[in-house]
Amino acid sequence: MTNTLRDAIRMVNRKVILCGSAATLAMLASGVQAQDDIEEVVVQGVRAAQESAVNTKRNAVSVVDGISAEDIGKLPDVTIADSLQRIPGVQVTRTAGEGGPVQIRGLGNVGTMLNGETFLSATTIDQSAADFGDLPSTLFSGADIMKSAVATVNASGISGVIDLKTRRPFDMDDGWTFAATGELDQGSISKENDPTVTALVNWKNDRVGFLLAGATTEKNLASDFNGYFDTSENGGIGATNNSHTWGETPLGDPNIHHLVPQGFAAFHKAEERHRDGLNASFQADLGEGFELVADYFYSDQERWNRRAGVSQNNRWQTFAQYATATEYGGDSFTYEGAEWRTATAFSAQPYRLQSFAQTNYNHETSQNANLELNYDNDGALSGQVRVTRADADASMRHGYGEGDLLSIDKGSIVTGPGGLIPASQCDTSRGDIVVGANGGCFAAYAPGGIESRFRIGYDVAGDHPTFSGFDQVVNGGKGQRTVAEYMADVDSYHIGAFSSENNTDDVGAMDTFSTRWNYEFTDTPFISSVDFGFRDSKRTVETAQFSYFGKLNGGCAAQWKAVDQFAGSAVACDPDLAQGELVTGVDQTGKVYNNQFVNYTLLQPTRLDEHNKVMWVDDFGGVKGLPGAWVIDPRTFDNSLAFQEKVFGAQEKFINPGQSFGVELGESSYFLQANIEQGIVSGNFGLKVVETDLSIKANEVGEQLPHSGTNVDLGDVVTNRKYTDYLPSLNLAADLTDDVKVRAAYSKRMQPLNLLQWGGGKSVGRVFNNDCGCMRVNGGNLNGNPNLDPTRSENFDISAEWYLGSASMLSAGLFLIEIDSFVEGGTVMLDEPDADGIRRGPWQFTSLVQGKGGEVKGLELAAKVALSDVTDAPVLTNMGFDVNYTMSESSQEAKGFGGKELPFNDNSKNTYNLVAWYENEVVSARVAYNFRSSRLMTAGSPATAMQSLYQDDYGQMDVNVTYNVNDQWSVYLNGSNVLEEIQQTYVEFEDQKAFQNIYEARWALGARFKF
Repeated sequence: MTNTLRDAIRMVNRKVILCGSAATLAMLASGVQAQDDIEEVVVQGVRAAQESAVNTKRNAVSVVDGISAEDIGKLPDVTIADSLQRIPGVQVTRTAGEGGPVQIRGLGNVGTMLNGETFLSATTIDQSAADFGDLPSTLFSGADIMKSAVATVNASGISGVIDLKTRRPFDMDDGWTFAATGELDQGSISKENDPTVTALVNWKNDRVGFLLAGATTEKNLASDFNGYFDTSENGGIGATNNSHTWGETPLGDPNIHHLVPQGFAAFHKAEERHRDGLNASFQADLGEGFELVADYFYSDQERWNRRAGVSQNNRWQTFAQYATATEYGGDSFTYEGAEWRTATAFSAQPYRLQSFAQTNYNHETSQNANLELNYDNDGALSGQVRVTRADADASMRHGYGEGDLLSIDKGSIVTGPGGLIPASQCDTSRGDIVVGANGGCFAAYAPGGIESRFRIGYDVAGDHPTFSGFDQVVNGGKGQRTVAEYMADVDSYHIGAFSSENNTDDVGAMDTFSTRWNYEFTDTPFISSVDFGFRDSKRTVETAQFSYFGKLNGGCAAQWKAVDQFAGSAVACDPDLAQGELVTGVDQTGKVYNNQFVNYTLLQPTRLDEHNKVMWVDDFGGVKGLPGAWVIDPRTFDNSLAFQEKVFGAQEKFINPGQSFGVELGESSYFLQANIEQGIVSGNFGLKVVETDLSIKANEVGEQLPHSGTNVDLGDVVTNRKYTDYLPSLNLAADLTDDVKVRAAYSKRMQPLNLLQWGGGKSVGRVFNNDCGCMRVNGGNLNGNPNLDPTRSENFDISAEWYLGSASMLSAGLFLIEIDSFVEGGTVMLDEPDADGIRRGPWQFTSLVQGKGGEVKGLELAAKVALSDVTDAPVLTNMGFDVNYTMSESSQEAKGFGGKELPFNDNSKNTYNLVAWYENEVVSARVAYNFRSSRLMTAGSPATAMQSLYQDDYGQMDVNVTYNVNDQWSVYLNGSNVLEEIQQTYVEFEDQKAFQNIYEARWALGARFKF
């Protein structure tokens, strides 16, 4: 989407909000009263919401749960994902404290629809999953979660399908309807006042209607991160190894193996989000049973994920010599003949002590347009013809800067980086030594840095980690000082690296045409009607990952503008420019040179504050013992390209072929379904046939470009495939009594893979090594496989429901998902050459392989009770509760720690929701608690003795209190994560803590108007 079009839509969205709000206020000021027959669009009450959910489940022909408009937005639910988490069997993964990716019954293979047709979201362009983090919840009238398959449903999902529903004009009563909401919220860490405004305008008569609704919100979501050093948005253990990695002798007991992370860190993180949404709808009764519907849904979200903090790490030099365990946990085991123990405290010798700043800027935009012609003239035949068009694009720009405190000139462990620079960059006043035949000099990169070796302690005992050792006196450019005092002096820092890498552009489009019909029989026994139809869809995705390269010393093109990158490459550097010069003299370490040729260092000496603002960071949440540090203001990298151009001149975009691909997915489907009614039994049985045409354009990956993590693109590799799936489904329900219903369901399902799993190539990881003075391989990924099959499964459901009243029910259900084919992570050993051409492998590469089998089985229990359905006692009749529990147990052939079967990623075995509410004509209040047990985040590898990364149990409490001033005006207070829960992770054993994200509590004060 062009910027002009996006800005125009944003302007319309804001005008809708302003006009809707102004109209509401004007009606208040003039004393105009809402007509009695106009529907209340926003909140109609907690009990009404529960009654709607009960009716949705009772009247469904399959296993379905639902939420209605009275629920959405009534609790402090910023996104639709936050609302969905209260449904039995639904699990939500949080990013920056807000709900994002959604799993059903422990699986992320979830289909998504908007008003009954497949939905293209900007957050899942190349995925087969549900992530609603960019969608304002206030724009939706409800959602159905379909857990058993029906042949008539367009979307495919292994564990279920979520159908989001927007408002349409004929949902309202005749005349004008206006609604508006405004609120301010604040976080306990961020302390920012963040606005949210929504508005709706609707007009209809008995033949035609139109609706326009908009929402705009700004959020500043703060969290603190601490633990194993990792720069991904939510943390990981991709760089974690052990005390014997690379065959080295450890500092500690040589007979004991234990984990050693790449480093230990603490960051303050903040994510700024600007979210806009627009929903427009038109309906017209054309007469003779024909109805025309046109819908348009737009979303736009910008996110700046910023972090600033401190890291001390091994600079990729060694694990065995970097850190040793000083305290062990209570667990020990044997892996491949070696004794292993869990480690809970370390003594580490920093190979790098640095401040670190990073920003990931994401821009996500989607448009979904729908045009449908419906026919129902109260005859036997009814149907629909429908076309949809969806476009989505998502971009991510990544930028970071490292402020190193340890001298690379002399005294510290790593003095290989730095070195010779051209005469034009020399400055003898900072300590540069002129040695070159052309006037070049050995630069003093860190004139104020630490020149001593010392050790830092790290202990995870307690709720938050404790650092130690920063009070040690060390020597350096500023004389004898403590480490903390050096950290407090901005002159102690030098830039280790700037980079903007692994940026992404995703563009997706989807076109569908469908027609569906129903024919009712009047006198036919057993079969009451049949549904039949056809659907054709085409989905295209183009994904590009790239890095920005600039020209540095020697005219060398470099992604990493870093002190450990050197000129002289025949591939990357300009042969017409000097790559170095003959040197005679002594460098800062005392090494003697006698007319030897030395290549230039690409990055000249750079102060921390030379090209950007810096900030003092000393608040890391509950972390103890860690002093503050000077850090580049991460807003410097809000526009990473602009910063790179300002400092290094024109930048060239180099595509990373291993992560860039194109996929075209065409599906033609046909369905036939018989709907049955016989006595107390009702249901349906059907067959859907899906013919798939799949075209995958991947890239053949060549050698790695110097000074980068980017490889040469050797050309396209195109794979074309076709396959056909026959998907039967059966849903049966029996009304044993007026209030008791039992259900059974069976289906076969198929869902395409995440498209990277088909289109990705090979990527090789390399890091600078002091021993060889070169970039050495340290592993890699085989990101895709075009011959992988889609995910296929057989699903079984059986359940019972007891209805106690119009808003009360008890239910219990069992489910089994047998997965016949899926993709699982594996490892292979490859021997890739290092930058000097020597093969020192083989190295472990992660890969995708075809899984042969797995299953998810479990239990769902739910109780929705409005006490007025079971008692007449005063006060109690205004109260109720909604509780549910889901047990979701998964297994697969892939083995983890101790040879045991691994669960599926992100599946929590136990989840439950507890909601209690009170409501009268003036006040309503609700308290909700959502809990999920531990979940697998990353499977282990031989480097970790197959110990895997898990997120620990997580529970969150939210509250809402609403005061109805009159029939049109209400004010409310929302609290989210009011107990300020921590997202703690661990590696296989709970006392072996990896890292934690500390989320803030958020409180919102708002007002609603409705007419």
